[in-house]
Amino acid sequence: MKLEIPVENLLRDLKLHGMLEGLTRRLKEAEAEGLGCEDVIACLLHDEVEYRRNARVKRLLRTAAFRQSASLEGLDYAPARGLDKKRIADLAGCRFIRDGLSVLILGPTGAGKTYLASAIGNAACRRGHTTLFFRLNNLIEQMALARVKGTYLNLVRRLSVADVLILDDFGIKPLQAQQYQDLYDVIDERGEGKSTIITSQLPPANWSEVIADAVSCEAITDRLASRAVTIEMKGESQRRRRRPAGEVPLDTN
Repeated sequence: MKLEIPVENLLRDLKLHGMLEGLTRRLKEAEAEGLGCEDVIACLLHDEVEYRRNARVKRLLRTAAFRQSASLEGLDYAPARGLDKKRIADLAGCRFIRDGLSVLILGPTGAGKTYLASAIGNAACRRGHTTLFFRLNNLIEQMALARVKGTYLNLVRRLSVADVLILDDFGIKPLQAQQYQDLYDVIDERGEGKSTIITSQLPPANWSEVIADAVSCEAITDRLASRAVTIEMKGESQRRRRRPAGEVPLDTN
């Protein structure tokens, strides 16, 4: 039977873009290698699956809104930084997400905490997990604005359903009462089954410096730190190491 409509048009109408992209190549392979119809169809289906998987990863990375491009393969494992390759490899496998564990990344200014958190988030996206990245102070501002606009509950819902929520730079400055209440709302709504990644210069024992109310501090600390993988980064500032001599730093946080 001869089709009146070109196969390319049919694939385009059905939104089978992976098969469309691979069609010419697969037909050439079939001719060169003597592949049967079933083999060609299997190859085209494989192309479609890979296309959709890659498209989903791109969407997840775009939605995550990382501040920088980071990958676990790009980590510097210099001994002075205190990074455990085995522990990082375990995080790369994203078992902590399946187990509902949080990740606390602690260390001094410029140690690379944001890069590591972003790299873990990148790995999560590539394994199909929904991920959101926020600097904590920016998130607090967004939540205050959402209250004014009447969209607060929608924002909390969006934050609560993400598989991984990254809160960068926790503890840069003390939180006001409404601010730590908003933070508690998000963490409590996420429950124990969701993973939150925190970067901070302060260990949990010092979070009372950020959250003045003892009850709120205990509640937030318990939910984030009681079931968490803790990574303590060390060493000199990576920004200072990369900065040419005489250049004034743009960011010292």
